[in-house]
Amino acid sequence: MLWTLLNSLLFFGAGSAVAYLVLFAAAARWGSRSHRVPRPSSWPRLAVYIPAYKEDAVIVDTARRAADHDYPGVFEVVVIADSLRPDTMAALDELPVTVVPLDVEESTKATALKHGLDATPPDKYDAAVVLDADNVMAPGFLEQVACSVANGARVVQGRRVAKNHDTALARLDGVSEAINNQIFRRGHHALGLSAALIGSGMALEMDLFRRFMGAIDTPDGFDKELELRLLRAGTRIEYAPDAVVYDEKVRADAVFVDQRRRWIGAQARYLRRHVRGGLRALVRGGPFDYVDKVVQMLLPPRALLVASLPLISLGNLLAGALGWAGAWGGLSGLLAAGLFAAVPADRDDLSVASLLSALPRGVWLGLRALLRSREGLAPNTTTPHHTSQASAPSS
Repeated sequence: MLWTLLNSLLFFGAGSAVAYLVLFAAAARWGSRSHRVPRPSSWPRLAVYIPAYKEDAVIVDTARRAADHDYPGVFEVVVIADSLRPDTMAALDELPVTVVPLDVEESTKATALKHGLDATPPDKYDAAVVLDADNVMAPGFLEQVACSVANGARVVQGRRVAKNHDTALARLDGVSEAINNQIFRRGHHALGLSAALIGSGMALEMDLFRRFMGAIDTPDGFDKELELRLLRAGTRIEYAPDAVVYDEKVRADAVFVDQRRRWIGAQARYLRRHVRGGLRALVRGGPFDYVDKVVQMLLPPRALLVASLPLISLGNLLAGALGWAGAWGGLSGLLAAGLFAAVPADRDDLSVASLLSALPRGVWLGLRALLRSREGLAPNTTTPHHTSQASAPSS
């Protein structure tokens, strides 16, 4: 009896998570809602903010490429320079970009962005674009997000794509990002829901960005805090899959674990803060996008699902519970089918083979990150980047 009850409770929880992932993976693969928006008669004025904390290896090249980006309207690149070397600052001064020095004891990305906004005159720009220090905008990125803004979108998330595929771990990280784009952005858009923010490659109406960023003070996961505040206020987040920005993927195990540890910790922190608000919104009938975001934060890490479902099936098989073994085995197969369906069909640099080859290592590292997710967050914690010189892959 206890065995049946335990299986029932676990199966309900895991089955709900798998059903959520499979639903939006299928919507992304076979949904037909258009992402195209018409070109505007006048182009929005854009401020492109690039926070850079000790990013000496990449920021000069990133800023140069951003300044050279072809956009038919007016735009300005603003580098928030935090703890950069004197030679890096001198190199940035030679570029047609605005450099905003930042010198605080415990800086965060939220602090840097607020500092950059403070240095921008009011009413000078219509929208803000946020990039990471290693990001490279693909041709037409600003044009694509500007089209959405000009046609009424207040928040737009572009599509981040892996910039490097030089290690198995980087390929796995790239596949993971692509799956997230499909499930939490393209799939949500196909079903009429808001896309998820990533923290870079995004554009926001300037007045809106100023108002919401002013209330954010968090050591990590500022994009989740911003996203939750926007959705709770009823602000829709659009997705622009043709607005591609290339993002460096991690190469080292320790960096991968630390990055995922911080993400999982931030998700748990924001879930605790917003679960009651999500329940109230559900009872009151909305905003449903906010309810959906709280539900997303309840989802267990994919690494945990991939590792645990087959093991539970095996445990039931060894215990002689053949019905439950079959049920858990079927749920494992459904999860696998959903994840494979979420690998985008338009990416010739990704493959099921690359996912399978790196999956065991990725699952192991993901579980390590989960076990360490309760560790405290040190100030100025970032993911190290190496170079932005690598040629961007095709999409």
